[in-house]
Amino acid sequence: MSHRRTGGKTRPGYRVLVAGLLSLCALAGVSCSSGEPHTTTPGTRAAEAGVAAASPRAARASARPAECRRTLVGVAHPDDDLYFVDPEIRATIRAGCQVTTVYLTAGDDGKKPRRVALDYVEKREQGVRTAYAALAGAPDRWTEGRVRVDGRAIRSFTLDRPSAPAVRLLFLGLHDGLPRGQAEESMLKLFRGVREHIALFRSGETFTGGQLVRTLAGLARQDRAQRILTLDHDNASFAYGLTGRVDHSDHGIGARYFRRAGYVAGIPVTAYLGYTMSPLRGNLPAAQVAPKETAARRYIARAECPYQSRCAREGTYRGRLPADSAKWIHQQYRQTHRAPRPGEIMADIGRTTAYSGRNPEQCLEAVTARAEDGAVRISGCDGTRAQRWDIGSDGTIRSLLHPRHCLTELPAGVGLARCAASHAAQRWTRRPWKSATWKRAAWRLAGKGNKCLYQDDRPLPERWEARTEQHPRLGLTGCDEQIQPGLYWSGHEPGRPEPDGG
Repeated sequence: MSHRRTGGKTRPGYRVLVAGLLSLCALAGVSCSSGEPHTTTPGTRAAEAGVAAASPRAARASARPAECRRTLVGVAHPDDDLYFVDPEIRATIRAGCQVTTVYLTAGDDGKKPRRVALDYVEKREQGVRTAYAALAGAPDRWTEGRVRVDGRAIRSFTLDRPSAPAVRLLFLGLHDGLPRGQAEESMLKLFRGVREHIALFRSGETFTGGQLVRTLAGLARQDRAQRILTLDHDNASFAYGLTGRVDHSDHGIGARYFRRAGYVAGIPVTAYLGYTMSPLRGNLPAAQVAPKETAARRYIARAECPYQSRCAREGTYRGRLPADSAKWIHQQYRQTHRAPRPGEIMADIGRTTAYSGRNPEQCLEAVTARAEDGAVRISGCDGTRAQRWDIGSDGTIRSLLHPRHCLTELPAGVGLARCAASHAAQRWTRRPWKSATWKRAAWRLAGKGNKCLYQDDRPLPERWEARTEQHPRLGLTGCDEQIQPGLYWSGHEPGRPEPDGG
C-alpha cells in the first residue's frame, strides 16, 4: 500500500499539530465491537453478524488466533500489513508464534529521481521494523541477513529476541506497480501476460510469474508456515481512489500470487480487505485499536520523516492521522466465501467488482434460455436454477434449468448438449484436493483427454465501473498443470444440512 495520494493512500505530511494525539476511539460515528476467530478457506461460511448491510461478505476481526500457528504474512507494500492485517499479527506474535512477513514490492511509489525513491524505500523499511518491534513489545534491534530460496537471496531482518519465536521481515523488492498497475514493471502487467518478466527495484534481477510463485511457495515451505495471511484476492477492478469501490493493483495481484503459492505449498490462505473496507464501520474493540495505532504511528514517524538524522531519533508520530488511516486503525475484515448450497458448483476463485457486487462467490451457470445454445459461464452465485446442477453417479453433470442437457466438452471449450449415455465428452471425474497440511473439500473436474474445467481470472476490468469482462473466462486446461485456484471447485456434500449463510 503506497502511502500518499498519488500512489495509493494519503500521506499525512510530517507536521506536529498543536492539538496533539487524535483520540481515534472517539471518532464520530465509529463503534467498536469484538469478534470471533474464523479460519477462511474457499467454501467456509462467512461470519457476518454485526456487519452493515452494505458491507462485503467479510468476517469480523478476531481477538486472538485460535491456536499458535507458524504464520507467513504476504503483502505488497511496507505498511499494508499494519493497516489491513493487524491486529492479527500482534496477537500471533504475542501468543508466542513465529511470524514472517514478506513484502513483494519495495514500496518506491514511483518516486523520482532515483535517489529520492531509494531514500523513501529505506525509510519505509525502517518504519515497519520499528512498528514490528512495538507489536512484539521488544527493543527496536534487528539482525540483517539473506534468505536463500529457489536460487535467490532475499534481504531479511530478524528481531533480536534470542529466547522468543522468530519475528522476521523479508523484502523481495519488486517495483511499486502504482494503483492501476500503470507502472512499466507492475505485477498487474506480469499477471495479465503483458510482461513476460518484471525487474527488481534495486537490481536488474527479474521474475516471471512462475518464478514468483515458486519463490513464495519455497519461502512458505522453508519457514514451515502453517497459514498464509494476505490481502483480498477477489477484488477484480483497479483505479485511483480510496472510497472502497476499488483496491490498489499491487494489493489484489500480490494477493493472487500468495494465494497461488499457498495452493502449491498446501498451506491455508486467509484474505483481508484492503481499501474496500473503507466504507465499513469500525469493528475492533478499544483494546486492539490502541496497539494498532501505536504501531502505525511508529511506522509513520520513520517512513514520513523528511530528514534521516531526525528519523533516527523520532519515536512516535504525534500529528493528526489522515481520515483513511484513522478508519483503518479501527478495522480488520477478513474476506470469506460462504459454503456452496445444494446443486451449486462453486469456483475457488471469487470476484468482486462494482458491477458484480460485494459478494465474491462465483458459480457455474447455464446462461441461455434455450439449452441448444449450449452456453455456460461463471457468474456471481445467486441461488437460481440456472446455477443448480445434478452430479450423477455415471459422471454426468446435468443442468436443473435444462434437465435433458449435460455439461459437455465442446471444440470451443465447455457448454451444454443433450445428454447421451454414450457421450464420452459428458463424463466428468471429481479428483479431490490432496494435501497433508491443508484439509479441504474441493476437487478438480476432469473430462476426457485429461482436461480439467478451469476458471481464468486474469481478464480484469480496466476501470472499477466497467461492464466489460464481467465474468471470468471458463475453459479447459491440462489437469496436470501446476496446482492453482482456477482448477478447483466445491459443491454441497449430500447428507450435510444446507448452510444458511449467504
